[in-house]
Amino acid sequence: MEITHATLDAVYALIYLYLQPTGQVVDLHKLSDALDVPQSYMSKVLQQLQRSGYLASQMGSKGGYRLTKNVEQTTMRDVLLAMQGETMLQECLSDHFTCGRFKKCSVLRHVKEIQQTVNRMLEQMTIGQLATEMEFNDRKLVNPVSLGVQ
Repeated sequence: MEITHATLDAVYALIYLYLQPTGQVVDLHKLSDALDVPQSYMSKVLQQLQRSGYLASQMGSKGGYRLTKNVEQTTMRDVLLAMQGETMLQECLSDHFTCGRFKKCSVLRHVKEIQQTVNRMLEQMTIGQLATEMEFNDRKLVNPVSLGVQ
């Protein structure tokens, strides 16, 4: 299981937008600058969040992105699913995977338990909680440590 940089940047973007006044539109340049990522890359991340119903875009000179719903209780797992889909530690945990060793595999039960533990942890981390742990200085992200990124 890998949580991609795009998924982490989606979390950062949601946190940044969550910390803005309700309904505030933030332009792409400001958001990519705050997260220190290229605009073309951030645009793709934001488009995925928009397709998933988290954001709306506004065109024009005062254009940008705004939250479409209160994401305070949105979990890391919600964002992971929106950005990457269902992500498994091992492909044999997928409902669509078939394996000749499946019925005899003594490891699978333990891997399932690990997967369930990871999912529970991701479900307990909310955007609202993470927002209290993030630090922005002069509108730039300066403390991504709360998500384990250095």
